[in-house]
Amino acid sequence: MVKPHTHHPYQLGASLYMPATRQDIWQVISRNKLPLIDSIIICLEDAVSHSDVDLALERLQTLLNTWAEHVDTINQPSIVANTKAQHPTRPLVFVRPRNPAMLQQLADFTHIDLIDGFVLPKIDMYSLSDWRMGCQNLSHDQLLMPTLETAALFDQQHNQELAIGFKEAFSQPIFALRIGGNDLFAALRLRRPKNSIVYDTPIGNLIYQLLGCFVPHGFYLTAPVFEYLDQPTLFMQELTRDVNLGLVGKTVIHPSQIALVQQAYCVPLSTLDEAEAILHSQAKAVFKYNNTMLEPATHRAWATEIVNRAEFFGTINDNNREYGTRE
Repeated sequence: MVKPHTHHPYQLGASLYMPATRQDIWQVISRNKLPLIDSIIICLEDAVSHSDVDLALERLQTLLNTWAEHVDTINQPSIVANTKAQHPTRPLVFVRPRNPAMLQQLADFTHIDLIDGFVLPKIDMYSLSDWRMGCQNLSHDQLLMPTLETAALFDQQHNQELAIGFKEAFSQPIFALRIGGNDLFAALRLRRPKNSIVYDTPIGNLIYQLLGCFVPHGFYLTAPVFEYLDQPTLFMQELTRDVNLGLVGKTVIHPSQIALVQQAYCVPLSTLDEAEAILHSQAKAVFKYNNTMLEPATHRAWATEIVNRAEFFGTINDNNREYGTRE
């Protein structure tokens, strides 16, 4: 089901995958390490070799036990009360299992309810029923993030069926749909070119199709990873497109990308001004504002998202380009 939840998908911001074998995950959750990260995904799938699965599961349980000991101090990743643009007390935390059977196993882990939810990899109509069974023993409050990354996603008819299937399959809310760019490239026997943003590739065309298919059904989508650390200008160009398309967050592969994601999602003050004018209770049906025609009937959904984005990422002054980001 698509239903309201405590957090907004914009809180995903910069998302970092961390292999469950790592022993410093608690330091990240408690903000003693990578204090600016918005969300983390503890990976038991591609980032963990088959021989290390048992170790990864053991370390995940140890992490949950440690977390439970400190639950009163950092349990909720909430924004500081009455203060916009402040980092939450902890990042959002998700776990990515290898398969539905492992997800069923994780449901029995002690303190598993402490995490915010699960990433469901390689999900499509062919595996949807298995993932549905895998989720049956999870808390109804935990958030799900299915990942769109299989060859089936190149079929528009399949995607229409999947959008309907997502709305009916789970008791838990679907927080966002993750676009798995590298796996989608692999389905075409390709790798992302080093000198192009993703929107200049065949996967860019697919992203537009996915937006047109899933967003009208109420879903939010996240942007695929940019894996080249020596191309910051290209990275920012891609981020600009991500933001303009309404994608709610982006996977990062290195701490150096975190600040760039957060800057890209900052809202220009003039844009926030227009959004608030559209949402004003006394707004006219159509009116001129900042040399722009505004029409609340058609712009209200956009304006609401702008206000949500500004709440989590802060604002930027249009004139001097100074960022009012969280500190």
